[in-house]
Amino acid sequence: MARASTSTLLSLDRFAQIMGINPMHFAGANADPFFSLNNRCSDLWVQHSWQYADSVSREDLAYSIVDAEQRIANELGWWPAPVWISQELQQYSRHYRRDAHYRYGRNVRSQRISVNTEFAKIISPGRKTIESPAISADAAVVYTDEDGDGFAETATVTAVTSLTNANEIFVFFAGEGGAPEWEIRPPRTKVISAGSVIFTFWSWQMIDPERWERFPNIVTDENLAIDLSGLIDVPPTTTNLVTTVDVYRVYNDVSKVAAELTWEPQSAGTTQLTVQDGTFNIRDAERGLIVPIPATYDDDELVWNQTCFTGCGNPDWVKLWYYAGLYDNRYLAGQTTDPLSQQWALAIAQLAVSKLERPFCSCGNVIALAQKWQLDLAEQGETSHQLNADDLNNPFGTRRGAILAWNTVKRECRRLRGGGAI
Repeated sequence: MARASTSTLLSLDRFAQIMGINPMHFAGANADPFFSLNNRCSDLWVQHSWQYADSVSREDLAYSIVDAEQRIANELGWWPAPVWISQELQQYSRHYRRDAHYRYGRNVRSQRISVNTEFAKIISPGRKTIESPAISADAAVVYTDEDGDGFAETATVTAVTSLTNANEIFVFFAGEGGAPEWEIRPPRTKVISAGSVIFTFWSWQMIDPERWERFPNIVTDENLAIDLSGLIDVPPTTTNLVTTVDVYRVYNDVSKVAAELTWEPQSAGTTQLTVQDGTFNIRDAERGLIVPIPATYDDDELVWNQTCFTGCGNPDWVKLWYYAGLYDNRYLAGQTTDPLSQQWALAIAQLAVSKLERPFCSCGNVIALAQKWQLDLAEQGETSHQLNADDLNNPFGTRRGAILAWNTVKRECRRLRGGGAI
């Protein structure tokens, strides 16, 4: 699996698929006679740009993808795939008249006062939790030739579990504590059967990450290619591949504090804040309207019980933890293991590529697509381009990829009838 130190919603492997990049070469490997370097597309991708002729590296790409995701989320007002928001600070709602105030956390209709979150499409209050210990530490990776062509292309990971929701179970490189940047993704399949969770991946997704950190050495390894030719052996030779991984449960823990209510100091001579724990109800998930509630969690009944304010009057602000974003319908239907839809995966890729400055290290058709998305349509040249005022003023810029991504954002905002900035 291609990975980077920056965690992204759009996985690097899926980016390569969108661009039409050879998946093994994108991971920095070859496996003669399969995925050979001796063909028309012989260029490898490397982990760092300093490793190979100042080309775009996987780390450069990840930075650009994260920037594109943030820009798109800021314009939409929600994330294109689910994310955990942590410690978001919002002012507690106040009466529009400065000489009036709400009493006991209630508005004029005697409902609890609501607060707008920064991002909409709220799924649930709660915090991201990586359950420890792992479901399986050092789970074995089994390499097999499923299609009988003499190349062990499939890596299978199996772990015993009592969990029933496969969407909460993930595979990580061993010894990294389940950190998101070390997740091995996307799996080809993920199912729970007979008390075990079973993952399948492509074998090149299991390249030992240490192999990506090599120094360039023109004498011994000019092209830095990671040799996976052992996958044609019977049984497969796993040199340069990991043989064990960690399997963790990663989930949204609703039992943890999701709303922290705070009052400014109200007594002379003190700077002590009054802080009260609680959670929140969702009043309008699509628009990010929530209702903070002072409450305590009952570990026996597994529910939050409302309490009264401990501070005088209404709180001044509230700190929030929540899970929000858009699920792909295909993911909800169990047809894919990736919650990011194809529409937003493409828009993120277009915007990310448009911002890259270094050349792609890949085939001619991939380079041509990248150059197409990087072309600045506002520049005067031999070919003129018709741009309307909206395209010229769009916040992503005037390169073709940026305009394509902006058009996707505009279409979604129109569909929601104002559910975002245009």
